Amino acid sequence: MKSFSKFKEHESRSKEEAPEPIQETAVVERYSPLGFGLKQFQLDEAPLGPVSYDGDDEAFALEIASKLDDGISSINAAIELDNRRDKTNGAKIGVFAIMPDNLRTKWSALANQIIEDSDDLESATIPDGRKEKDVSVKHKDMDRYVYINCRPDGKRSKAGDDPNELMTAALCLKNSLTAPKTVEEMDELIKFVQLNLSKVKGAKQSQIDSLEGDYVNLCSAVSAALTIHKNKYGNADMVYLTGQAWDQDVKQFQITKYGMKDFNSSDFIIKKGSSFLGVSLKKKQLYSQKDPTLINKSFSTLFQDSKFNKMMAELDKRAAQFYLRVLVVAKQKKIASPKLLADMEKTRPNAKNWKKFIQRIPNDLVNSQLKGNKSLFRSMSMIILKNKELMANQLIQLIFKADLKDLKKVNFDFTLVTGIGDYGPRKGVDVKTGEYKDIDTVSTKLNEIVKNEKITIRETPGAVQAFSEGATAATLKFDLMIGKLPVCHIELRYKGNFRSAPSFTAIMTDEFKSLYK
Repeated sequence: MKSFSKFKEHESRSKEEAPEPIQETAVVERYSPLGFGLKQFQLDEAPLGPVSYDGDDEAFALEIASKLDDGISSINAAIELDNRRDKTNGAKIGVFAIMPDNLRTKWSALANQIIEDSDDLESATIPDGRKEKDVSVKHKDMDRYVYINCRPDGKRSKAGDDPNELMTAALCLKNSLTAPKTVEEMDELIKFVQLNLSKVKGAKQSQIDSLEGDYVNLCSAVSAALTIHKNKYGNADMVYLTGQAWDQDVKQFQITKYGMKDFNSSDFIIKKGSSFLGVSLKKKQLYSQKDPTLINKSFSTLFQDSKFNKMMAELDKRAAQFYLRVLVVAKQKKIASPKLLADMEKTRPNAKNWKKFIQRIPNDLVNSQLKGNKSLFRSMSMIILKNKELMANQLIQLIFKADLKDLKKVNFDFTLVTGIGDYGPRKGVDVKTGEYKDIDTVSTKLNEIVKNEKITIRETPGAVQAFSEGATAATLKFDLMIGKLPVCHIELRYKGNFRSAPSFTAIMTDEFKSLYK
């Protein structure tokens, strides 16, 4: 591979060359509501495509919730049936989507956009008090609807709705910014945010209500904002939070690609003059803490291109063999419910219908079967390594989002920023230097190290894999490699729904991060 920038040559096609209706790439003239001319790059691919319903309501409910989650790359939700009393009845099927509390609004907003874009789905009833946090969806051929309760994973912010994005974005409006050293100086920064909300679009009232006294979030917000100021995007004219919706001023930059509704994963966008900066914001309290994930996507969603058809067919075959064996084990150990046993007696599980039954098996049994020598993950690992170069070239494009570099032609830049800071009565104010990785730097660094090197995948040296003796977790661990340099640590695991393919998560390696210093 000679140049990272040529991974997707088809994106250079002109409007005249693109087929109708436009599915992938088109460039159309559009005038911004901000008053200057620009070209909008539409890089849209439907996250779902056609959605079929086979008459099995519960199976469909899990499937559609998982597919919605797959279309949201920046959030990892665990999907489960909601078995609470009255949550599933003659009118609806209840499902949980479990995630961090502060991400529920963003997840539901993106899920509703995906539903709106689908020809087969429509939104259904949601109580007034839940409209921002839950999702209700109905298939056109279905009598009942699916009600998805976006449930917090228990790690709630003590201050309520997390104001970190609001704080960071608003601090980019300041003419200059220095790190606070006292509580009094932090209170002044919070007051600045409160007095400049007219220049912050998309802030929720619950975020505004959480500003007072949230010094922990403020420390990481200052860390992130300082590095944005350093890169010349301080003293901004306006900032736009994207968690609930993309404001019309910046909606032209919202991109759906590779099955991701949020391929442009900006948490907020800064406008300064005629330029825009999209910021994907992460936070942590210490340098030593594990970095946030760069991607969190279903195996099947990542590899939709026809060149992966043979590989995916082999994976489907192995998955069917494995889960049919799990159903037999459940029957032998008398773990399966009488109703499930009766249904399996009536309709024998096979390679085409096993998904209708597997989600009714207790998760503990499935997880135990996923560990050890007979694990499905052994087959998956063999198939991944067999197709390692093909998969690696796809993953490096998806993880580092090089396609967003095209938006520089319309004055839009993109960066991944991690704010690092903490506060405590004893330790006081602790604002560390944040991390800033813009799309140009990422592409340049990748091009520098790619040259004539192969992009490939290896098993992480020394890692205990799901199929290894003594495995305690149902996971696979790999490294995404450019030559001999590991650039990402990749983990493959299920998100709670065994009907769907497991998901990839990725974090940047210390070796690759060191190239920025």
